Amino acid sequence: MSSVAAAIRQHATAYLQQFGDRVPLGHRRVIDAITRCRTGELGHTVYHCDHCDREHWVGRSCGNRHCATCQADKTADWLAKQAQRLLPVQHFLVTFTVPEELRPTLRDHQQAGYDALFAAGSQTIRKLLAGRWLGTSKVGFFGVLHTWGRDPLVYHPHVHFVVPGGGVSEDGAKWLATPTNFLFPEACAAVIYRAK
Repeated sequence: MSSVAAAIRQHATAYLQQFGDRVPLGHRRVIDAITRCRTGELGHTVYHCDHCDREHWVGRSCGNRHCATCQADKTADWLAKQAQRLLPVQHFLVTFTVPEELRPTLRDHQQAGYDALFAAGSQTIRKLLAGRWLGTSKVGFFGVLHTWGRDPLVYHPHVHFVVPGGGVSEDGAKWLATPTNFLFPEACAAVIYRAK
């Protein structure tokens, strides 16, 4: 597929039929806006080109903050700004998800479920880094929630945390670095995460 809008146009009807009233109104509005973006359903503009002496029809954008097409410039600007703020160290991507059996419960209780997913993941990272894997709990990181995987019809909630390879010592006097190729063992993280 060539765009998020194309994927939503192809799969939204089946998705909405499958989940019905369980899809929050806010999600339905986003789907509706992105589905109609630049199709002409939201109006259009006609431009006259002095170079080719022809008129060009352009469908209006939805302007929704979730629309990848409408927000591409803002997204690029935001990413550039965030990249300037990164520490000059190795960064790691740590992902936490939930078993397939728990996904329907999470879908029915999204706020509490997503809060729990973020809390359990961040507590796991802090606990491991405070122990033998770094020696300090003064680490900074951020997480991004994804609720879908590659298949837009499969609900798959997970959080990606971006974790720098180090942190400030407990007394704040020095930087403690992890090895450049290792943050902590996945097996240790899995045990702690499941418990939380």
